Amino acid sequence: MVQTDPIKGKIREMEVIDTDFHLAPDFSQIHKYLKEPFHTKIQSYPLSGAEYDARYAIAMEDSGLSVQGKATSGEEVLSVIDKIGVDTVILSPGLRPINYFNEPISGAMAAAYNDFLIHEVFPLSTRLKAYVMINQRDPAAAASEIRRVGDNHSFLGVYAEFGAHEPIGTSRHDPLFDALAEYELPLALHGSGFWQQRSPLSTGARTWVENIGIAWPSFAMACVGSMIMQGLFDKYPNQQVLLQEAGLWWVIEFMLRMDEFYLDHPHDIQLVERKLESGEKFLNKLPSEYVLEHIRFATQPIYKPKSPKHFAWLLEISHAEELFVYSSDWPHATFDPANWVLESSAISETLSKRILSSNAKELFTRL
Repeated sequence: MVQTDPIKGKIREMEVIDTDFHLAPDFSQIHKYLKEPFHTKIQSYPLSGAEYDARYAIAMEDSGLSVQGKATSGEEVLSVIDKIGVDTVILSPGLRPINYFNEPISGAMAAAYNDFLIHEVFPLSTRLKAYVMINQRDPAAAASEIRRVGDNHSFLGVYAEFGAHEPIGTSRHDPLFDALAEYELPLALHGSGFWQQRSPLSTGARTWVENIGIAWPSFAMACVGSMIMQGLFDKYPNQQVLLQEAGLWWVIEFMLRMDEFYLDHPHDIQLVERKLESGEKFLNKLPSEYVLEHIRFATQPIYKPKSPKHFAWLLEISHAEELFVYSSDWPHATFDPANWVLESSAISETLSKRILSSNAKELFTRL
């Protein structure tokens, strides 16, 4: 196991909300909540079909997903967050049923995971929060699952993924967004779907850096682009979206490029499904305005330039004070303890508080 960096005393004096910490229950913990016929037929986590694994890319016999350890229960989560200086954690699932080939199995696994949280994790502490797991490939079923558990206020948002599957911005996903609007829940989109058989982008890839370092920001941009350009935020003007493990510094290039392209080429907007339905010809705002109003970015992984001056520039032009929320990605190899927020002269005390807690409180209104 890799030992975490020592947590500086100043961090322990500040409120820290971790928006992406992976809980990975053993199958036996989930199995008892599976409904029939899945309880009888499914006796282990289904394979998700990965062709390549991080263990080839790191200098240890580990997949990269549990380098820091493994939290299988709420008690173990509490032990870890005490060590890494986190006050409140929003748990992301450490299992990925979205990638199972059988959609009913995906939905059943998601429901069982949510019930595990309700019965065995949330009662332990008010510090333990989570996202509702759904099967996003079946928007109607996803909406039903949100409505089934959405009254439990320990669920702060809904977990889905950006990846090589269909971008979630298409109108086919409106049943999901109808349910999100009913419960006023943000959508957390986590990186996934970089395996070669699922992505033309990765067909020629040979290394983990290509598969995850390059593919994930590319998928994230495509997903945000579909949400904006297909009128999602015009139809759902209060919807908030958090991108997890998507990278950060591409946001300014994305906003500038999208505005430029949209102003030069706006006349096919009227042909997308939502605009055909509403009769509108254009977006209600510039693409960059939707990013600033609706999209937030979890900070892990963050890459700091050697020059504090350049780091400060990046933070400013990327609107970090409004858009960035802290995440650790524990227990993965890319784990980011909160120390970095206090380690650079580029980050003021005001900005550090915004990143570590204030922005999360604004995004997750149930906090």
